[in-house]
Amino acid sequence: MKDTREIIAICGCQIYEEKEYAFISEMVKQCAGSDYMVVAFNLAVNPMSDMEELNEEMRLIQLLEKLECAAVVILGETINNDTMRELIGRNMLHKNVPIFSLERKLEGCIHIAMDYGSGFKNMVRHVLGDHHVKRPAMLAGVKGNHFSETRITAFREAMAEYGLTFDESLLKYGDFWDFPARKATKEYLEMDELPDAIICANDTMAITACRCIENAGLRVPEDIIVTGFDGIVSGRLNFPAISSVAPDYESECRTILDIVDRHHRGEGLDMRDRLIEFMVVPNLSCGCPPPDENTAERMANVLADSVADQKWMVNSMNRLLYEATNKDELYTASYILQEAVNLWNQMYHYAGLYTDYLEGEPEGEPGTRCVTVLNYKDGEHRKIGTFYDESELAPDLDSLKKRDSNLNLLFVRLLRTGSEVYGYLIEGYEHPLERDMRRSEELGLFVGTGINVILKNRKLTWMNARLKEANEVMERASTVDYLTEIYNRRGFYEALNNLVNAKENRGKVLTLFSIDLDRLKYINDHFGHLEGDYAIRAIAAAVKDFAEKDGICARFGGDEFACALITSGELNMEAEEVRKRLTDHIFANTKPKPYDILASVGSCGELISLNLDIDRLMSEADRKMYADKEARRQTRE
Repeated sequence: MKDTREIIAICGCQIYEEKEYAFISEMVKQCAGSDYMVVAFNLAVNPMSDMEELNEEMRLIQLLEKLECAAVVILGETINNDTMRELIGRNMLHKNVPIFSLERKLEGCIHIAMDYGSGFKNMVRHVLGDHHVKRPAMLAGVKGNHFSETRITAFREAMAEYGLTFDESLLKYGDFWDFPARKATKEYLEMDELPDAIICANDTMAITACRCIENAGLRVPEDIIVTGFDGIVSGRLNFPAISSVAPDYESECRTILDIVDRHHRGEGLDMRDRLIEFMVVPNLSCGCPPPDENTAERMANVLADSVADQKWMVNSMNRLLYEATNKDELYTASYILQEAVNLWNQMYHYAGLYTDYLEGEPEGEPGTRCVTVLNYKDGEHRKIGTFYDESELAPDLDSLKKRDSNLNLLFVRLLRTGSEVYGYLIEGYEHPLERDMRRSEELGLFVGTGINVILKNRKLTWMNARLKEANEVMERASTVDYLTEIYNRRGFYEALNNLVNAKENRGKVLTLFSIDLDRLKYINDHFGHLEGDYAIRAIAAAVKDFAEKDGICARFGGDEFACALITSGELNMEAEEVRKRLTDHIFANTKPKPYDILASVGSCGELISLNLDIDRLMSEADRKMYADKEARRQTRE
């Protein structure tokens, strides 16, 4: 016996449902202790899925494609999308291992199906032969449905075997579910002559028939025998427990493993179709003793545990989503996930995210690189943040395949919302319960939603940051002159109002300066507007340097500048002194030009108080600046 097991891969849709779980758990049971383990891939497609959804879900099939397997089992009946079923079949064929398709034929696959007709016929035989029923009713499924019509044919054939003529008025359709079955059963009970038995095409309708008969004051099976088909849990828990026909998953799994073993021994691959018989399971509803006296009690305990777990699951997942609402970084999802899985004593939890969604993605082909965000085994959280190629499925897959890992089933599903696929979730079990697999599906849905919330938060945070930057740019553009990068008129007055209204400046002196660049038109006309802009920037830099320590400055437009200084005492500065300081700065910080960069200056100061009139001060400074300009012009002439 090898230390490392090979993988039997199973794929289908909603494989946590009762029938699919029954098959998978039987396969796990038969593989336990052998050279095989089971990896089940759960798809999320439906008949209405468009190509975008199918392409996204194919990422799960691509994981399966890259996995080394001993065999692949396709649960064809669960995949109701013909396109997806064909895609899976084609993609699996290149693996050169036995590919099985259950219930649906796929080219190149070994077809295995349950013999519904013979199974149902055996139940009819049991009712007619063992219970001596002469007037049975047939409650069929959907009219025209293949599975329903197959059972009707089997019913007629069994009746003929016993030399009985079927009364066509006793054939009714219950559409495989409660409401139509209730209506049909009431019609039976209104007949002048009641049927001896109601043989139902499935257990759901049989349960409904039992309820209707009891409500009419009759008894099952004393007055009317009731039987079903499928062998579902609710039928076994019904009172009386439903006599049914159950799929022989033990024989089906044994058939698959026998073909795989023969293939491994080099005996070739027998591609013939296989039919698996159903098993008649008589029970109380037909008057037979139950096959196991304690079945109902054991199942009730399992269901009670399942209900309690489901409540816990809902509460814990709501907390998970609540935690995600205020997170905007995917790495934080790891800690949310760890908190979630701490609630269960599961053997193995693993989650990998595609690095496409991470900031600062490492090098690698997009869509193939993953990072570990959850890694829990045997009660211990292990290293996360490991980058790997998705073809590995999980970085520790080799250790999981070892016999001493005690993991007999890995359950794999994508982490997604809508058409967005973020990564995948793997859960591992030794002896899985149906609730375990269903909880794994629920956890995946919640985690996918949580990741979606975090990503939207990240996008919102990014958009808010960009919006803030844009607002800052717009605010700056509205208060700062684009050419000189000092205040414009609006910005100057806003800043000046803040200064004069500040408590610490009460009692100080405000001095306003009006400064005008001389001969700007001359510079533009003779040397060009670029040189005019150069002169404007030069005088602006000089004004800024002049105001930098105790005040603010601005370009009001064109060749006009303003400056405000706040000092503890009166500032007595003549225009010539201010002009010299400006000229010295220009001389020290500009290249020689064929023109002078000079300015006319006027100023006016006053004590800061509640009665301060800024407009009056500015007008007085302007008046003095124009007087200075005129005086200097006359001197030049």
